[in-house]
Order: sequence, then structure tokens, then C-alpha cells
Amino acid sequence: MTVGRNLIVPLLTFMLASCASVQTQDEIGVTVEAEADAYAQNKDKLGLVLLDARWARQWKCGRYENAQLVSFSFDKFPLSARPDDAPADIAIGTTSLLAVSPKFESYALLVAPGEYALSSFKIKTAKSVSDVGYWVASRSHLIKDSKPLGGKFNVVPGEAVYIGNFALDCYEGPTLWRYYATGQDGFRKQLSDYKSKYPFLDLTNVKFRLFETSTIGRPYELK
Repeated sequence: MTVGRNLIVPLLTFMLASCASVQTQDEIGVTVEAEADAYAQNKDKLGLVLLDARWARQWKCGRYENAQLVSFSFDKFPLSARPDDAPADIAIGTTSLLAVSPKFESYALLVAPGEYALSSFKIKTAKSVSDVGYWVASRSHLIKDSKPLGGKFNVVPGEAVYIGNFALDCYEGPTLWRYYATGQDGFRKQLSDYKSKYPFLDLTNVKFRLFETSTIGRPYELK
């Protein structure tokens, strides 16, 4: 999977500068994680979304001693004017900020078919042991006039789609970034990780269709 990039898009840099928050809810888990019974009953009607996330601390992240991705979420189109504290349609978050593997963790999400936009992400930052805070990009920053600024993905009924790997980037400051498995070998390894965690899934025809963004990731097509 890719591990680097060039410059943070100026829009995102400005957006993060305006998103400081003191929220303290850290451990949210995953709201739509696939389960065997639900998948067996609904796999032809719903969509299966595959992604990875990395929750471990990253040291020397911009001007911070360390930073750590806590959560990110998506809203389903049409994008209504929901308040920032309204629940998202899809929420993915760590269940522990302390006992966290440094590796990417695989997630399979069983969701209603349609198009989804990034609606929030939350990062814990530390300048020192006693100086800890949060960066929160909320719905009002990521969705403007019903348009997604952070990016989007889509899934159709009965489809399984891989949308990428989500983790921190620390080039100028901590932000969410969409990485991806590279090459056929990398993609096959990614699929084997999902099959190991979710042995009940049918992964014979997974589409490689990355979360589409111009602010938190670079375009890539699997050859």
C-alpha cells in the first residue's frame, strides 16, 4: 500500500485550521460491520464496502509530538443539512486508543446501496503528555451546499467494493489520508486479509474502486 504523498491541498489545510475541538468521546467502534447472518440474508440487496484503517499513534506528526486517528464517518446521498452532532450513516472508529496495533485493520461494512460522502473525521493530538487536544473535521466543514468537499464513494446492490485504506498523514500537520493497495499482488493480499477476518464473505468479484477525493488522496487505477 502507498505510504506517501506530496502536498496537503490548501482547502483541507484551511479547513483543519478552523476545526479545533475539545470533544472527548474516543471509542466508537464500527456501526455497520458485516455479520454472518445479516450478510447471508441481505447480500443481494445491500452493498459490501471493504476498507482498512490504521489507529496507531504516529510520532513527530507535524508540530505535534504524536497524533492518532480516532474515527471517520460517511453520510448517504442526498446530503441533507444535518447538524454536526447528528449520527452519521456509517461510522468507523477505534475501540481503544491504548491497545492499538501498528498495522492496518480490515473492515467489511454491509450498507444500503447508494453514494456516500465523507462527513467527519477526528484526530487526537499531543504536544506533550499534559497538552492533549483534538482536530475534528465535522459535517459542516466537509459538506457545503449539499456537495462533498472531502470525497465520496458508491456501491450498488449485491456489489462488493474496495475503497482504500484510511490513516493519518503528517506532511505539514495531521490529517486523514486515503491510501490503497498497489498492484494485483497487493490487492490479492488485501482480499485475503478480509477473508481471514470475515470467512463468510463471498469475495470472488470485488471491485477495486477507491474512495474518490481531490483533498485527502491521489487517484490510482489498478492495472
